[in-house]
Amino acid sequence: MGDTVSVTFLPSGIVADVAPGSTVLEAAVAARTSLPAPCGGRGRCGRCAVRVVEGSLAPPDEHELAALARVRASHAPVRLACRACIEAPVVVQLLGRTAATHATGGPPGGARALAAAVDLGTTTVAVRLLDVTSGMVVAESVVSNGQVNWGSDVLSRITAALEGHGPELSDAALDSITEALSAATEAVGPDGSPVKRVVIAANPAMASLLTGAEVAGLASHPFSSALHAVDTAVLARSLGVDSVLVVPPVAAFVGGDLVAGLLSVGLAEGADGVLYVDIGTNAEVAFALSDRILVSSAPAGPAFEGWGIACGGTAGEGGVKRVDIDRGEPMLLYDGPAPTHLTGSGLLSAIAALRASGQVDAGGLLSEDGPLARRIFDSDGVRAVSLGREPGDRSLFLTQLDIRAFQSAKAAVASAVRSVVSDSQTDVAPSRAIVSGAFGGAIDTDHLVALGVLPRDVEGRIEVVADAVLSGASDMAFDAGLVKDAHRLVARAHHVDLAASEGFSVGFVEALALEPFTL
Repeated sequence: MGDTVSVTFLPSGIVADVAPGSTVLEAAVAARTSLPAPCGGRGRCGRCAVRVVEGSLAPPDEHELAALARVRASHAPVRLACRACIEAPVVVQLLGRTAATHATGGPPGGARALAAAVDLGTTTVAVRLLDVTSGMVVAESVVSNGQVNWGSDVLSRITAALEGHGPELSDAALDSITEALSAATEAVGPDGSPVKRVVIAANPAMASLLTGAEVAGLASHPFSSALHAVDTAVLARSLGVDSVLVVPPVAAFVGGDLVAGLLSVGLAEGADGVLYVDIGTNAEVAFALSDRILVSSAPAGPAFEGWGIACGGTAGEGGVKRVDIDRGEPMLLYDGPAPTHLTGSGLLSAIAALRASGQVDAGGLLSEDGPLARRIFDSDGVRAVSLGREPGDRSLFLTQLDIRAFQSAKAAVASAVRSVVSDSQTDVAPSRAIVSGAFGGAIDTDHLVALGVLPRDVEGRIEVVADAVLSGASDMAFDAGLVKDAHRLVARAHHVDLAASEGFSVGFVEALALEPFTL
């Protein structure tokens, strides 16, 4: 056996030469190819599955076999990248690796310059190309954030950076943005003009990891950000563009993504009691008043984005967007020929349906009795309910741990909402709410109230704007003058530090209940 063995990743065809005994995930990192590893490569989640196309890998151990069973995969030819070791040259295919791309307005023509807006999210990277003369959107693309190799949540990636993987995380984010930009420009066509200006909106952790800014201040309280020292000229050269703007953050975990979102929905100058909630892995909340804007954030985890659950995933083929229960049978709305996983909106809808049917109680307990009793089964020692075509169908299911993950995510959002409103010390009650986030499908706003994600105070007055962050970044890419508005917004924002907030822990526990609440 030689000093190295080759691993070829499909569909890209990228080849990595690694030492024998390396895992496929380690080879993916070496090849700068993104592979979802929500649990940080610990072999717990089973989401880093790959298919062996040619050659073979070392036999799976019991740990890998158990994880494969949880995701309903045979050990041959599907393997877990974080556990499968390479002994000889092998070709593997990435599963679920998709890039959604489309041209919206055709090539701008002539020598008109293009600008790009980037929403650098924890899970995905979205790009929108604009003709800077007309403001017309000419193409959009969405790819996975390559940093998923180091975990699906912000804290896992900060930990990885502190352990010495910062340069790799930076490269992964840069590669993802480059991939999304390339896909968008290809959609425009061969006659399209080059991109001149890029505006990037991201939470502080993602922005720091991209730019190489120090992240130690994000690891412990009191949290702080080093983004003020970012050299965007270096980033511009790396992306091959004239200039890059990283939208400024408000606080350590309240970033440019919230600023861009507030700008896009018209709340930069404040409002008369409007809640803005960006629901994602790092949930960000704002309460806009006429004289100030109170902002905060909470680590919600990836459940709202379809990650970190047994049968979860992002939007696309097989993604379930809605679940209803009719006469004891689940009714699914999904993309593609067959349902394979729950998106964020599908998870929200499924739990709302189970709660309304009595299969799940207010404490989040999945009952053995109820209308779906014959669908209850044991999944690796955890109670689960089948959502497949037949009661015995285990291809799609929801576990008790999935419900707990959702409860934790929704409690983080609800607690942040309570805190910003309480800290305002005003009699002004929220008049309405605007919700943004990558749910993987249209969400039912009634479910947000019924499950206690948002308060009853805004019931019937909730607007969903799925691409608010990208739209705000697009506005700044088209009109550089809006950057001043962004800086003014940052200056007038008041940060509510949940970690230092009295009663936050108690409020969080209370918010775990799957029932409505009132501020």
